[in-house]
Amino acid sequence: MLGRMMSNARASEPNSHQLEKVLGLFSVVTIVVGEVIGSGIFYKPQLIAQATEGFVGLILALWILCGLINLCGALALAELSSMFPHAGGTYVFLRETYGRLWSFLWAWAEFWVIRSGAIAALAVYMADSLATIFAGSDIPIIGTHPKLVAVSAICLLGAINILGTRWGGGLQNGATLIKAGFVAFLAALPFIAIRSEPFELGALWPGRLDHGLVLGIGTALAAIMWAYDGWGNVTVVAEEVHHPERNVPIALITGVLILIVLYTGANLAYHLTLSSREIAATFCPAVLVCERLLPNFGAKLMQSMIMVSLFGALNVNILVGPRVLFAVSRDHRFLARFSRIHPATRTPAWAIGGMCVWSSALILMGGLSWDPNVQLFDILTEWTVFGGSIFYFSAVLAVFVLRLRRPDAPRPYRTWGYPVVPAVFLGFYIFLLASMYWARPMDRMIGLGLISIGAIVYFAVGERVKGQPLAASESA
Repeated sequence: MLGRMMSNARASEPNSHQLEKVLGLFSVVTIVVGEVIGSGIFYKPQLIAQATEGFVGLILALWILCGLINLCGALALAELSSMFPHAGGTYVFLRETYGRLWSFLWAWAEFWVIRSGAIAALAVYMADSLATIFAGSDIPIIGTHPKLVAVSAICLLGAINILGTRWGGGLQNGATLIKAGFVAFLAALPFIAIRSEPFELGALWPGRLDHGLVLGIGTALAAIMWAYDGWGNVTVVAEEVHHPERNVPIALITGVLILIVLYTGANLAYHLTLSSREIAATFCPAVLVCERLLPNFGAKLMQSMIMVSLFGALNVNILVGPRVLFAVSRDHRFLARFSRIHPATRTPAWAIGGMCVWSSALILMGGLSWDPNVQLFDILTEWTVFGGSIFYFSAVLAVFVLRLRRPDAPRPYRTWGYPVVPAVFLGFYIFLLASMYWARPMDRMIGLGLISIGAIVYFAVGERVKGQPLAASESA
């Protein structure tokens, strides 16, 4: 069907660089929530319980604190998205504030590792979850060919998003409603399920803070921030949102508030059902919670919901990620092919295809890692997460820079609580970046080196084409 649409596209279709506005407020909120809820809320509680010595009050406070820190970031990025409602999000903010080199480095890291690594990881984890659900069934290909299942999922979702943003957005609406609804159900489950025996909540707060616990809190904060990561990616699709100057800020704020409630509620459910020792010893506490409160079918139900959650997160990354490649391609002629908009579906088909192909390649090359237990894309992502965080820091800092450089620029939305709110986010990120660097300095330097390769490409190829960004593109 897709091939027939491409071959029958008429030459008379208008050529344009402008993407169609097809996403309403509800769809934008589901992108915020759906981008964030993936695997973190299910798999990170084990590490967090270990790092914080299982103090329940401390754990819940850290989840709320990190949610509020991310809300500060959302309030800041909402101002930038109202100023620049174009495809690309952080890429556009960095370009308008610091110039084309810095924004190109972000797009470089985003395409080669950060976004493609996330897509590859989500697809592989989804395939593993599917294999667990169908273990012992008569569908051997699911368990014996996980890479084929993962690549097939990427290709399927890539095709859906090429066929139309409405298709990808509609799929995202459904997936987000299911997984957000189930996280809410998980949070309520201890209060509505019949328990066979009483349970005592563990210690709430530590009696004192020693050096080991302080380091553990730093580790827990990094894990929780990772679980919250992704809310800002909605700015990448701002060009396709109806009334983006209003809907994107509302979606950012609403989405992060929803996430704080869902995440805090889910963690409360974990600790009302399991002891901190059990959580620290369980890879996925959510499965054990459902197994204990819903005997016989709870574990399978939770595994199915995790698979849906991963599927939704995979779809939103394929929906959002290629828009960064599309945006950088409008500024650099050597990437012009990826700036083409399909004349029939009005989507950045080449950018979507390129992202899906490279993500699939990372899956197929996964075994090239020197550690047989670690996938190549996981190593690359771990290397570059520090550099990616620097770009996020720079994006929020841009609120201050642009207030000084362009004080009279139109700002349909102005950051609530400025300058305190963005300063809180930046102060927290300075602590987080310092913790990440001192924990694994060699990995951080290697990651910065990989990102810096983009500067060589920029000056060798990108700088040959100067002047204004491309104003039009050829049809696909």
